Amino acid sequence: MAKTDDVKAMIRRLQESFNKTLGALYDLPQDYLQQPCGHGCARGGTARDLIVHNIVHEKQHTGQVWSVRDQLRLLPGWGNQDLPTLLADYYTSRAQLVAALFGLADDQLDAKPKDGGWTIRETVEHVLYSDRNSIDALHAEFQQSHRGAT
Repeated sequence: MAKTDDVKAMIRRLQESFNKTLGALYDLPQDYLQQPCGHGCARGGTARDLIVHNIVHEKQHTGQVWSVRDQLRLLPGWGNQDLPTLLADYYTSRAQLVAALFGLADDQLDAKPKDGGWTIRETVEHVLYSDRNSIDALHAEFQQSHRGAT
């Protein structure tokens, strides 16, 4: 059995921290979200801007964790998850990518990130190409393997 004490402790810390976050935010008056916020992550904006930053920040780092899991070949579902569950996960991940595009202007699609990484357009094109390339290849393999079976 794999040792999981550190993982369990990390999950507990994340849960406890989020419970504190909920405790601090849950009953804030709606109009307070429009108040200026001095924290640097609000970038001169409001309390709402700080919360939005924290949500996106968490999503960014969640992506880093998934990237490491992928490199370690530890993605959930490999080997034994049924197709409907996989398709639901696939659809949810695509919906999250689409949601990340709402509200952008066309010229923002080509803005170069400060770290020199891919633009939004390059990222989406990569997703579209990778998806079509891999799924079309999988479908062709399936068709080929079942030609003699019918």
